[in-house]
Amino acid sequence: MRLFAYTLPLLAGLPSVTSAQVSLSLPKIQRPAVRATLGPIALIATVSGHGVTLRAGTRSARRTSPARLPGSTAVGSAGAARILATAERYLGKRYLYGGETPGTGFDCSGFVQYVFGKHSLDLPRTSRQQARAGKGLPRTASALRPGDLMLFSSKGAGVDHVAIYAGDNRIIHSSAGAGGVIYDDLSSSRGKWYLARHVASRRVL
Repeated sequence: MRLFAYTLPLLAGLPSVTSAQVSLSLPKIQRPAVRATLGPIALIATVSGHGVTLRAGTRSARRTSPARLPGSTAVGSAGAARILATAERYLGKRYLYGGETPGTGFDCSGFVQYVFGKHSLDLPRTSRQQARAGKGLPRTASALRPGDLMLFSSKGAGVDHVAIYAGDNRIIHSSAGAGGVIYDDLSSSRGKWYLARHVASRRVL
């Protein structure tokens, strides 16, 4: 066949190639074509009324998902992604006991209530009340999804702090000790201090 007479000499001119995959497609609408795969090289020959057109190029690499770090958690829902995007806008806002707006500052539960309220999700005002909102979860990191609430008892006498789980073993919260809204990595020394005082988790999304 005349088409193969054009392609075979080209294949023979590549000394590093010992085999090739060749397919002939004859669709009703498109022009007949021969496709050859030679390792990283792709050849396409098409037949038209003007003769044979031969194109060569490199094969695109197969895309794979990036490796995930152990313990990594993707954002579980679009709602959680929106909550966390809003929470992040207030990073650095100062801590104020009783504060519930970015203009004056936030305490922990004021921050959580404000962030969720921006998405028409009404939560109670205090951390102790928020510890009864939504659905209870096991007190394990593997049970958490981004957007869940983590409740803490810093003095061992009832809930007195709340944070939003942000995924990837992090929380975002308004911390008196840090002076404002920050991320804390639960594997850091500060994070381990919080984990030791973690008493409940709630799912409110």
